[in-house]
Amino acid sequence: MATTPILAATARVMFTAPGAQVNGLEAVPEGLWLCDQRDNRCYLVDYEGRLISSFAGPARNASGVTFGAGSVWAASNIRPSMIFRHDPTTGQCTACLLLEGEGGVHGLQWRPYEPGEVVPRAPESKPELHPTAPAGRLNGGPGISGTLWVSRPGAHRIDHIDAETGELLASLPFAPPRSHGMFWDAGDGTLSVAETNGGHILRLEPRTGELLEEWRIAEKGDADAGSRADRAQEAG
Repeated sequence: MATTPILAATARVMFTAPGAQVNGLEAVPEGLWLCDQRDNRCYLVDYEGRLISSFAGPARNASGVTFGAGSVWAASNIRPSMIFRHDPTTGQCTACLLLEGEGGVHGLQWRPYEPGEVVPRAPESKPELHPTAPAGRLNGGPGISGTLWVSRPGAHRIDHIDAETGELLASLPFAPPRSHGMFWDAGDGTLSVAETNGGHILRLEPRTGELLEEWRIAEKGDADAGSRADRAQEAG
């Protein structure tokens, strides 16, 4: 990864969030989705911090939340690392993805397939062994629900996966010690990743991983150093 001059930025408190320890954030038109790594709930709050709704989910040490394809996605940062999909109105868990390999899971970002991006080929259709089973099909097939970008801090990489099947589409190396939350710049299509051991935010070109810009959060602690549970999972 190339280096760039490090810019300075200062964080400020906007409101007190519900829950005990927020560890995921996603902006949507109606407000902010949050996930909490201690009570393992997802919360929707407005931009003043007022609670709109919340629900409990199966994620443990919930670390990363995103919204897309009509669903809330929450990462479970224990072994094995998983991502759970929820109905945003009822909170019902509708699917889960088991992530490949070790390295934990933190930041999540949903994205549609880009024009020209190759969708994995669906497996050959075969007769179902138990067609009357109430659980339905394993998934809707690749390409149905877009993609997820997932930070894997212990493995020093950012994975890009199909949101239905979990199939790996691409992987970017991330050399700094601890990737965490991520966000997209809608204007230029770049991906910014928080590195929380040193309080840095790195703006990347998502197709190549090229470092375009880097900021340092001025106040120590503004980019969370994380819990022991995080570190134990990431070390695996």
